[in-house]
Amino acid sequence: MLVLLPDIMENLLAANSDIRMKALMLFINVIPHMKREEAKLIALRLAEKLLLLFDDESSRVRELSIRLFEDVMKTAVGRNTKKMVKKVQGALLPLFFHTNEKIESVAKPSWDTLRACAEFLGWRRLSFLAETGQTPLIGEYLITHKRNSADEYLLQSLLYVENPQASVREAAVRFMGLAARRRRILRLEKLWEICQSALQSLENDAEHSIRCLAAQTVLILTAVKQKPRSGWSLRSLWCCA
Repeated sequence: MLVLLPDIMENLLAANSDIRMKALMLFINVIPHMKREEAKLIALRLAEKLLLLFDDESSRVRELSIRLFEDVMKTAVGRNTKKMVKKVQGALLPLFFHTNEKIESVAKPSWDTLRACAEFLGWRRLSFLAETGQTPLIGEYLITHKRNSADEYLLQSLLYVENPQASVREAAVRFMGLAARRRRILRLEKLWEICQSALQSLENDAEHSIRCLAAQTVLILTAVKQKPRSGWSLRSLWCCA
């Protein structure tokens, strides 16, 4: 089985959802029984694959990949810790968005893994916010805690404005609005044109609340360009209907 795992991992993304689910179950059952050094050999490569499965069309695949990510992350303690840190940081925003899913089997492990990631990174404040489910403050924390990641987070959020679930799309729009209020910490000016285009594409969204929120966020983006110190409150974006 140990000989087969690398091949299974390499073909994970090419398989259909049913096969992906079975492969993930295999990893979940096998990894706890592997020697630590054996697990470390595949941890980093598997973590990268799992990140791409967080957004799989199958809720079961999303659930299993998120659960497995936490297990894989914990095996990287030691010489691979620094490399795993980058993977974990890249997982924070996707996990945050998936906590907004209406599918509880995905939302619950997303909260659990987000908290575990925060503990792995030593970000105690984020761990507390995840444990207590303080959604608005988590968005603010991600934007302000590690400023050199702000551009990356914003680019990641663009993928979620097209998510099939309205609750996830809404969370992505709200996050972009929060980032707008911290525009001065971002480095890529072109991002705002990209964001504005993405938000305008939601003008025909099926959900009235998302259409309104997107329009409001576009106005905020425009206001920020004209008045960088506008009086908008970061948290107000999480309160608007």
